Amino acid sequence: MKNRQQTVEQSLGDNHHRHEVFKTDHATHQVLIYSTWAGITDFERNIAERLNTSGLDAVVMDFFGRHCDLSTIEARREAMLGYTRDFKAMTGHLHRLNAFVLAHTGQTTMTNSVMGFCLGGMCAMLSGLTQTGLAHAISFHGLLSFPLNAPPADPATRFMILNGLADPMVPEADIRTTERYFERHQLDLTFINFSRTQHSFMLPDANNPENGVQYNPEVAERSWHYAVDRLQRFD
Repeated sequence: MKNRQQTVEQSLGDNHHRHEVFKTDHATHQVLIYSTWAGITDFERNIAERLNTSGLDAVVMDFFGRHCDLSTIEARREAMLGYTRDFKAMTGHLHRLNAFVLAHTGQTTMTNSVMGFCLGGMCAMLSGLTQTGLAHAISFHGLLSFPLNAPPADPATRFMILNGLADPMVPEADIRTTERYFERHQLDLTFINFSRTQHSFMLPDANNPENGVQYNPEVAERSWHYAVDRLQRFD
């Protein structure tokens, strides 16, 4: 199976976004990938290549843009807060990114889904709840601290949340609020909690257990298989 890589360039205001496209032959399903707060790294590129191996096209989304400083923890925190302090603006930003990429990759007639990691998991959930036409929205150790006031834009979207039970960034109150919202609106949600698992369990470089951040290779592999099975089973 051939893997063809290209970029899609997008300008929004003063910022410039460079989305990375990973295409295969004869794919009928494309997955938009949202990164952690560190922006696009080899981790996300590896995820795209793994999706290609499973017969899926992938696009690594440049959420922050080329002009955003993500070089330090403080810079990343400030960049993230620039969006999470205004979820209406964040939702609008996701709409513009997703619509542009789908139009410029020529995949508006394909099945399209979204997945993300940490902050990107929140991006995936917000995309699935506020946009139409997405088959799946999958969150790996994603934040759930976003408002759930409006009804879903597309009740047909299927959601999957893969969460570490010992993740200090996903308090139980957020989990219960999320579960009640999905049940109230009768949405398709698969919520999997992994015991003895902290935040960032998919990231091989995560190694700060004192602060609740730790790679878990066993859970990383299990959660990946759950996600790919969902994407392939309900294409």
